[in-house]
Amino acid sequence: MVSGTWDTSQRDTPFQSMSILRNGVLGKVREAGLAGRTKKLTTVSYGILGLLGLRPHTPYELARQFKRSGTFWASAESVVYNEPKALVAHGLATAATEANGGRRRTRYSITPAGRRELRRWLADPAAEPQFQYDAMMKVLFSDLGDKDDLLGAIEAMRAWAERTQAGAAVITHDYTTGAEPYPDRAHIVGLTQAYRVGLAQMTRQWADWAEQQVRDWPDTRSGPDPTELLTRLGEGRPPW
Repeated sequence: MVSGTWDTSQRDTPFQSMSILRNGVLGKVREAGLAGRTKKLTTVSYGILGLLGLRPHTPYELARQFKRSGTFWASAESVVYNEPKALVAHGLATAATEANGGRRRTRYSITPAGRRELRRWLADPAAEPQFQYDAMMKVLFSDLGDKDDLLGAIEAMRAWAERTQAGAAVITHDYTTGAEPYPDRAHIVGLTQAYRVGLAQMTRQWADWAEQQVRDWPDTRSGPDPTELLTRLGEGRPPW
């Protein structure tokens, strides 16, 4: 107020007030939208965010790491290439273009918000694994098909186990020879690869046992009395 009159320069006009209110509401909407999108991140999203938390990566480098360690986060290569863009849209990563010979490539880095979201995810209770195993589904419904189909599904599981074992061997070899890009993480990788090797060995043992069982069946609709097997399994003892 100046000389008994209102100083209108210090007050918001109705239009300014409406603008402030609108911007405030839109800001809340944007925050809510970001929170909603963040909740929809998948295990693959967090896998990529974790890799970016180690160091910046290009999409090619991310896809290579997924392929090497795909037992825990198998995903189509196209998803791995596109997911970093979604992380950028969420404010969890940034993208920078750099020269690569005569071409240009994009390198993604984690943001402070991305690190906070990664820490939040790590602290959350872990979700149960979601298995979608085509070969085992074929085993489950094999009594609707032929014996050869069942043996083929068992062989597919054995082949997967052998590839998984070979993949773990490559990673462990790289760590023991100094060729791995994350040398300071050997103690963590040891934990994950121990599970990977154990899973592969168990699958191989199961496949060898299952093949021996099925070859003695006349067909997939009949077989030996399963009472002894089911009793053993109920006691937590595998049959091999």
